[in-house]
Amino acid sequence: MEQLKISPLFLGERDIIKTLQFLPGVSAGMEGSSQLNIRGGTNDQTLYLLDDVPVYNQSHTFGLFSIFNTDAIKSVDLYKGGIPTQYGDKLSGVVSVALKDGDFKQYHNSLSLGLLAGTFASEGPIIRDHLSYVFTGRRSFVDLLYNGFMSISGGQSGAMIAFYDVNAKMTWKINSANLLSWQLYSGYDDIYGMNTGKDKIRNERYFEKFGYGWKTFMTAVRYSGKLTPSLQLSSNLYYTSLTNFNRAISKFTAPGIEQKKENVESSLMKEMGGKVAFEQKTGKNNRLFYGLEGANQVYVPDCIYKRENSSEIFYNSGQLRLFKLSAYLYDEYRYRQWFISLGLRTSLYDNWKKKIFSVEPRIKINTFLGEKNKLMLAYDRMHQPIHTVYEMNYNFQADYWVPFQEDILLSANQASIGWKNFTNSNLSFSIEAYYKTMNNLLLIKNLENYMDFHTDYETGKGKSMGLECLLEYSRERFTSWISYTLSKSDRSFEDRIYPFKYDAPHSFSAFVSYKLIRNEKTTHTFSLNSQAKTGYPYYVPEISYPGLGLPTLSNAYPGNSDIYSVDYIPQYPNVRIRNFFRLDANYTLERPCKKGTLSWQFSLLNLTNRENPYAIYKKDDKYKAFVLIPLFPSVSVKRCF
Repeated sequence: MEQLKISPLFLGERDIIKTLQFLPGVSAGMEGSSQLNIRGGTNDQTLYLLDDVPVYNQSHTFGLFSIFNTDAIKSVDLYKGGIPTQYGDKLSGVVSVALKDGDFKQYHNSLSLGLLAGTFASEGPIIRDHLSYVFTGRRSFVDLLYNGFMSISGGQSGAMIAFYDVNAKMTWKINSANLLSWQLYSGYDDIYGMNTGKDKIRNERYFEKFGYGWKTFMTAVRYSGKLTPSLQLSSNLYYTSLTNFNRAISKFTAPGIEQKKENVESSLMKEMGGKVAFEQKTGKNNRLFYGLEGANQVYVPDCIYKRENSSEIFYNSGQLRLFKLSAYLYDEYRYRQWFISLGLRTSLYDNWKKKIFSVEPRIKINTFLGEKNKLMLAYDRMHQPIHTVYEMNYNFQADYWVPFQEDILLSANQASIGWKNFTNSNLSFSIEAYYKTMNNLLLIKNLENYMDFHTDYETGKGKSMGLECLLEYSRERFTSWISYTLSKSDRSFEDRIYPFKYDAPHSFSAFVSYKLIRNEKTTHTFSLNSQAKTGYPYYVPEISYPGLGLPTLSNAYPGNSDIYSVDYIPQYPNVRIRNFFRLDANYTLERPCKKGTLSWQFSLLNLTNRENPYAIYKKDDKYKAFVLIPLFPSVSVKRCF
C-alpha cells in the first residue's frame, strides 16, 4: 500500500490493480485495462474478493480504473500459486482486498481531485472504542461539466463517460476478541452519446441518447471472534450482483406529433451465499483450518424491453441457476526450518440439469536452506463452474457470466517450484518456475446458438509455463524492484495449437523511488516505473465482403470508411502486434497545513510517447493501431483533515 501512494497516477487516480499488473506472472491484457490475467489464464479465471465477498466486475470506464477505491483499502493479497484451500471456483489466481475497519478513537477525512473524478473519504468512531465507520464516495465530474457546457452553449451532440462508487462499512467491537461488521459497495458506469436538435421554423425538436453501462452491488454481514483460546471463527452472509445494459432512447416532437422510442437490453447475475471458517490450534507447531461455504446464483442472460409511444414489448430469455456447496480442510505444520500445508477442497455444483462433484488437493511446502535461502514447492488443482462469454473481441467491456452447461466444468492443474534469497534486510531475490494445464476451455463460435441450444462451441485445452524473477532493494529513502517473466501460453482446439491471446514470451518491469526530506515538515518523492513486453497475438480480418452488412459497433471502429462491409475474423490469431514499452514518472509533494496535510501528485505517462496499440482498425485498405495512451500529464491533489 505504501508503494501505491507514490506510483504514477493514471488520469489522476491511484489504482491497486494497475500496481499489481507490474508483478511477474501477471498480465494486464490490452493497455489501459483493469484486468489481471495470471499465468496464462484469463481475467474471468481470477477470483476477486472484497472483504471476502466475490465481485464479478472490477472495472470502471472501459477498464481505465478498477472499482477498488484506495482510500477504503486496508490490505491486498495476491495468490498466483500455492493457493490456500479456502479459495476456489476459479482456475488461475486470487485477489483478496480487505477494507478498513475504521478508527475507533479518532476521525480522519480526506478530499481528493484528479483529472476525471473526485473522492471523499471519512472514518472514525460512532461510539468511541466500540463502534466505528468507514465511508468513501467517488464520482466522475467531467460529464457534469460537459452537460452544463452543452446546455449553455446549445451543443447538439457528444459522447461522455460517467461513473460513481460508494464503499461503506461499520464495525462493532463487541469485546477484545469479537468483531461484527456490515459492509456495502455500490458502483455504476454509464458510457453514452447524445444528439439533440431543433428546427425553429418548423417547430420541431429531437433528442436521442444511446450507450451502455453496468451496475455492481455487494453487501454483507461478517462476524469474527474467538470461541475458545485455541479456536477462532470467521463467518459471513452476503449478497452480490452485476447488471449490464445497452440502451437507446429517442424523442421527436412537432406540432401535433410526439414520438418516443426506447430500447433496453440487459443481463443480470446475482448471488446469495455464506461462509463459515474455523482456525484451530491443535499443537505447538500445528494449526488446522476447516470450513464450509455455499451460494445460490441466478443468471438472466438476456432481457429486452422495447417501447414505442404507448406500445411495449418485453422479452426474457429465462433464468439459469447454479447452486454450489464447498467444504475444505487443510493442516499447517511448522517444525524448525519446515513449513508444510496439506489440504483438500471438495465442491458440489448443481445447475438444475447436471450435478458435478469436484475434488481439489492442495500442497505447499517451504523449507529454509540456512538463514538466507528458502525453497518453495506447491501443487494446486482448481475447478471453475462459471465463465464469461463473448464473441471474438479484445476490448469487450461487459462481463457476461453464465454457469457451466451440460457436464463441462473448467479445470486446471498447476505445479510450481521457487527459491528466495535474503542477502540482507535490504536486498532479496526470488525465482519461481510453474507449469499449468487447463481442460474444458470453451471456444464459442455463435453466442446465440450456444445460449439457446448449447451448440456452436468447442472444448479445448490450455497449457502455460514460465519462469518468474523478482529483485527487491530498499534502504532508508530508496525503494526499487525489478521483475522479469519468461513464459509461454498456448490453447488447443480442434487439434490445432496456437498462442493464447495474451501470450507474451518476455515481460520486464521496474520501479524505483526516492524520498527527499527537505525539512521535518515537507517531503518530496520521485518515482519511475517502466514496463516492456512482447506484443500480443491478434486476430486481423483476412477477408472483407463489402456492402453485405449493416453498421455495428464491431465494424464502426475509428477511420473505417466502409462501415457497411463484413469482415471475416479468423478463429485463431494470425499476427502479433508491436512490442510494448512504457515509461512513467511521478513527483509527490506532501506538506502539513492547518489541521491536516496537503499533497500534490504530478505524473507523466508514456514519457517516450511510444505508440502502443490498444486496438487495430482498418483505413484505406490498411490496418493501423489505435493508441489509447500517448505522452500524457496527470495531476491530483489530496487534502487530509
